[in-house]
Amino acid sequence: MTGPLRTLFVLLLLALPPWRPALAQETVDLAAPFTAEDLSIQDRRFLQVALAFEGTFDAPVTPDWTPGAEAAMHGFVRTAYGAAPSALHMAALAQDLTDRIARDGWTWRHLDTLGLSLLFPAKTADPAPPEGAFTVWDHGGSSLRYRFATLSRVEAQALHRDTVALQAEGGTAIRTRDASLAVTRITGADGTLRHVRSDYIDGAWSTVVLSAEASDRALLGAVAASIAPGLAAPLAVTRGGRLDRTRTAAAPLLATLDRLPQDAPTPNEATLPHPLPPRAASTGSGFYVSAEGHVLTNAHVTDDCTTIRVDGLPARLLAEATDSDLALLLSDGLAPAVATFSEAPARLNSDVTALGYPLSHILGGMNVTRGAVSASTGLSGDRATMQITAPVQPGNSGGPLIGADGSVVGVVVAKLDALSIADQLRDIPQNVNFAVRAEVAARFLAAQGISPRHAAPHAALPPEDLAQRAAAFTAFVECDPR
Repeated sequence: MTGPLRTLFVLLLLALPPWRPALAQETVDLAAPFTAEDLSIQDRRFLQVALAFEGTFDAPVTPDWTPGAEAAMHGFVRTAYGAAPSALHMAALAQDLTDRIARDGWTWRHLDTLGLSLLFPAKTADPAPPEGAFTVWDHGGSSLRYRFATLSRVEAQALHRDTVALQAEGGTAIRTRDASLAVTRITGADGTLRHVRSDYIDGAWSTVVLSAEASDRALLGAVAASIAPGLAAPLAVTRGGRLDRTRTAAAPLLATLDRLPQDAPTPNEATLPHPLPPRAASTGSGFYVSAEGHVLTNAHVTDDCTTIRVDGLPARLLAEATDSDLALLLSDGLAPAVATFSEAPARLNSDVTALGYPLSHILGGMNVTRGAVSASTGLSGDRATMQITAPVQPGNSGGPLIGADGSVVGVVVAKLDALSIADQLRDIPQNVNFAVRAEVAARFLAAQGISPRHAAPHAALPPEDLAQRAAAFTAFVECDPR
């Protein structure tokens, strides 16, 4: 390697460093009245799901904090704590759902054959024998049962009609009907609850049947509230957002306090323990490459980790290749969707989109950037990587690089250190970033016994559809450093 080239090589940031946020210093007022005004969309949805699991919220989960959600929050806190909602109650509610996710693996799962998403207990779901056209799953920790099928109009109509006929004498079936949606909810003569939903998607009726005993009414209600066409964002708290900071500040108190006595006053700031700062963690990105929860990321994202989490669930490192900076993880949760690799290498100047979770402590969620393939090789003509113009930041490491047709063409891995180059050459490089080529990543997966899905190049997708599809299989990776 020549002298100038060696100097340039040293000045490159060859791997995007994991994002390591500074320790929080702010004081959180846990006695402050609850408000959803400055919560992120992701956190509003998280709290709605938490309220649904508590049995006080019985409406579709939405990005907005509706009057129904506000009423459910007040009703829950009044019943459980005998008080008006505060930041502390919000933290307790979020922690209850966090614990439930850790125990059962609750995640928003996309049913590819139906085109629907719904909450699914990935860790405690047990497959059951099919029932006619229906795929059947049982929740191992309750009486909740899932049934999925794609039906004709006649079949869907018969199912809803037969469900209404099961309604217990003296009760009233709840029914919703329009041109593209049919919902029926009944309580059977034996007390069993049944919720049937059919959505008209791509010429057929995508149908979900939920059933449970009366004691599991809240579980059934939570899953029913989560059903929606298309893809759903991960069930997680926004990293570094107000809900996350409040939950962290409340953790020492929640560890020793279950529910406030009915007549106890809400603690004021003077009586609350000083919040402990959260331990710094590194974060990166990845994407699902199998339905069983295998996740591809960069080796430097998982380097020197004591524990690894993918979308909030525990994961373990299965293999890594330091030469190509790739690592394979296995998450405890099933994949919400699986990436498809392009059969053809990305061409020079072709459009690409990078997805990931950069600067998660600041940005707090999924980030999408667009660019092009600016060179078919990487640094010094490296044929395992390619140069791209899509902007990337620390934390993008390991995220998918998507072609215009929605298939994976690379794995984001590196960026040029613009400040160092500017200091040496008195010029600022623009959008010089790198990705491991998809064919290299596919060979790495094949060596680990994973057969990545492939697709021939096809028509370009609208940018909005491409982002929605790819976001479903893009994962947030966390590493607790040694």
